[in-house]
Amino acid sequence: MSQMNAQATQYRRTVVLDIETVSLDPNLAKGALDALTGRIVCVGMLIDDGAQLSERAIANEDEAQILTEFWGVIQPTDVIVGHNIHEFDVPFIRQRSWILGIRPTRTIDLRKFYTADVWDSMQVWSNWGFRKWVSLDALGAALHCGQKSGHGMDVAQWWAVRDLDAIKQYCLGDVRVTYLVYCKLTYQRPRMHEPQPEPGLAAVSVEGQGITVRPNRRRARSSGLLEVGRSVQDSGNPEVDSLPLVSRKARRKTNAETQGNW
Repeated sequence: MSQMNAQATQYRRTVVLDIETVSLDPNLAKGALDALTGRIVCVGMLIDDGAQLSERAIANEDEAQILTEFWGVIQPTDVIVGHNIHEFDVPFIRQRSWILGIRPTRTIDLRKFYTADVWDSMQVWSNWGFRKWVSLDALGAALHCGQKSGHGMDVAQWWAVRDLDAIKQYCLGDVRVTYLVYCKLTYQRPRMHEPQPEPGLAAVSVEGQGITVRPNRRRARSSGLLEVGRSVQDSGNPEVDSLPLVSRKARRKTNAETQGNW
């Protein structure tokens, strides 16, 4: 994908994607890494339509509902962006859709060395090399795009008590860092418009070059939803300061080979 083609428009949106998964069997430690033994509990998206950014986090106890809503949001011309999504997120979504009988609304080309439909920051950074693994945390730090301040095992703990709001804010934190990495690697300036968060997300702050979360558990009197707020301290980095960032998870993903259209 050329730099010009990387620019989002209303006809070809950029959708930055991340998923959170858990094991179907709580006793199977790595079950969340395989669609046969794990399930999706949240899909986070940041959508750039060329004019503004919007956010959406879909979390539900009903996985079929998550997938149905996801396919309802994705458009045929969208470019899907993420970190290690070529070998984890997108194949996992496809496989769980097969298992649950959810028909995708579009095809997604997963051929290697092809970035028109799927743009993977891990693959682009390594030029699809043999020693290609680089964490989003390490890449975000090197590019001054922010870092994580949590651990992936927290998702399973939140899921055990069905704290969907915590899972959603965690997932969107990963998405925001990925968006900044994408802008950096495609020579784009992040849009100054703040993404519009869904109700129930926590207040956030940027401290230095890092990212932290300040949960806000006060209930809104009118709607009964969790209140949303922002408290951002200038980090000295305009790319970081341009977005309301939150913490992202530390996640290990599989490196299963996946290619072809679906």
